[in-house]
Amino acid sequence: MKTKLEKEVRLLKVYAIVTTLLIGMFVLTAFTLQNRKQNFEEITAKRIVIVDSNGKSRVLMGADLKGANLGGLLFFNEEGTEAGGLLYNGQRDGHGNIDAGALLTMDLFKSDEVIRLGYDHTGNQKRQGLVISDRPDALSPQAEELLKALGKALQSAKSEAERQALRRDYLSRMPAREIVARRLFAGRDVEGSSLVTLSDPDGKPRLRFQVDKLGRASITFLDQSGRAVRTIKP
Repeated sequence: MKTKLEKEVRLLKVYAIVTTLLIGMFVLTAFTLQNRKQNFEEITAKRIVIVDSNGKSRVLMGADLKGANLGGLLFFNEEGTEAGGLLYNGQRDGHGNIDAGALLTMDLFKSDEVIRLGYDHTGNQKRQGLVISDRPDALSPQAEELLKALGKALQSAKSEAERQALRRDYLSRMPAREIVARRLFAGRDVEGSSLVTLSDPDGKPRLRFQVDKLGRASITFLDQSGRAVRTIKP
């Protein structure tokens, strides 16, 4: 007749064998899944982070980016700094007015956007086009403080029109070349004109090619104050 000790030893052996088999199956399954491509018909998620071979986040896909209900993609460089994005939004307010936009940006290294391809639609005003900007390689302490204050103000903005107004207000407080100076706009303005505007290093328009909504074409030269000094028409 087996003693109590012999029974307990036998149970321990059985437990050890079963545990070893289960661990082996788990490791084999994990290894197989890790090295096998997975195919899905549909994935539902608020955010998806794509990493590189070093485990660093390089792409963020989401439906509520930048805290502004923007859906799209944000891209990051090898140092973890945001390098650009592709963003969309669109809705009507309680009065049926449209507030919509789409944006593709490319950022200066460790700075903000210098190339913007965008569409803005607020109420009955629409604008779409390409914007090329200049930014300094390094900001002054005063410029950094101003941009931090602007960032906080933008967090409470409720529409793209309000955000644009805040940007104009804050950025007008320092020379454009110390923060950001728009050098080129090519697209459709809010007046319905097809337009190409070239600006100086301070972001002041100096040359404008335009075809207005009535089809009238013109080339206009402007001084530093924005006053037209010469206009050429057919």
